[in-house]
Amino acid sequence: MKPLEYKDIMPRVALENLKLIEVEDLIGLIGKDLESIRCVLAGSPYGEHISALSVDRMDSVSLEAALLQNYAETLKKLVRFSSGSIRKLLLAFLKRFEVSNVKTLLRAVKGKITVDEAMRHIVPVGFLDTNRCRAILAESKSIADVINSLADLEYGLIIKNVPNKHKKIEDLLQLETALDKAIYEEILESAERLKGVDKKIARDVLGIELDTLNVRIILKCKALGVSQELIKDYLMPTVLFNEKTLEETIKATTAKAAISCLLIVAETGNVVYKNIFTQLLRECDAPLSRLEAILDKAPLKMSLYMLKEYARYYNIGFVLAFLNLKWVEIKNLRCIIKGAERRSPPSQVRKLLTLPSEL
Repeated sequence: MKPLEYKDIMPRVALENLKLIEVEDLIGLIGKDLESIRCVLAGSPYGEHISALSVDRMDSVSLEAALLQNYAETLKKLVRFSSGSIRKLLLAFLKRFEVSNVKTLLRAVKGKITVDEAMRHIVPVGFLDTNRCRAILAESKSIADVINSLADLEYGLIIKNVPNKHKKIEDLLQLETALDKAIYEEILESAERLKGVDKKIARDVLGIELDTLNVRIILKCKALGVSQELIKDYLMPTVLFNEKTLEETIKATTAKAAISCLLIVAETGNVVYKNIFTQLLRECDAPLSRLEAILDKAPLKMSLYMLKEYARYYNIGFVLAFLNLKWVEIKNLRCIIKGAERRSPPSQVRKLLTLPSEL
């Protein structure tokens, strides 16, 4: 018997899942020009947002924004059909789009980008809708102005409380890191409020997302020569990997040594952790972009694994698997769109895609 809290959301998830683009159709977009891609997407479940675009300003930025808007709207639909702890978790997910908008506002003001250009990167959602974001951009001349304009939202307080430990750094990385940490902590707290198998599934799916994100941060920072102390400041909340393991990874002098530290702990997790980090170790000499591609697949792999493990139950795994599948679909579409704009070889674009059928 299915739990009461799933009676409304599960049919909606099943319906949205049917709207996902078939792998063959997705691959068929590779090599087409932007206008051809736009025409195909206009007749897809993304049609409402694609059709609203101005044909005069058709480029990768506008197409990607339409895709992200579709994802946000889909997530909002699921929120409306959810209740209790599931609703709280989905609302926390939705805040990631608000955080993305805050980052866009900060970058636009710092980079002195015009209001119209900056708005092309905004995905209106929650308290940061089109009107408010446009007003903030029009009235802000500095980062401080943006922060003050967000005083009534939690994001303004988060940014104000960021200690300026590294005054030599002129970019916005400290502020953006603080925003990401706060939202991920809220998402994890929401997951902890779930009960029974839901709590385990959410913890595993969100855990591998955060753990692999931290590994990406470490590998990228080490490649850029960032100091060990600074790397620690940029890390997100962790689940399987404890602070000691991450410190050993940061101190490692090579990618192989760093991944070896992680594999020892990953082997104590489930089979998805073990497989991901075994593959990383096997390809540790590959370019960073290849290692990042392996890490990118981890949340989807964990979601699909959880679906197999708990297939006979109504649980949060179905919801998280759909959200990950939808997100990967959008990432693939963005990759294809960028490849079309840059006229990249189809074979190169194909290699960058994450296809569920090949996991």
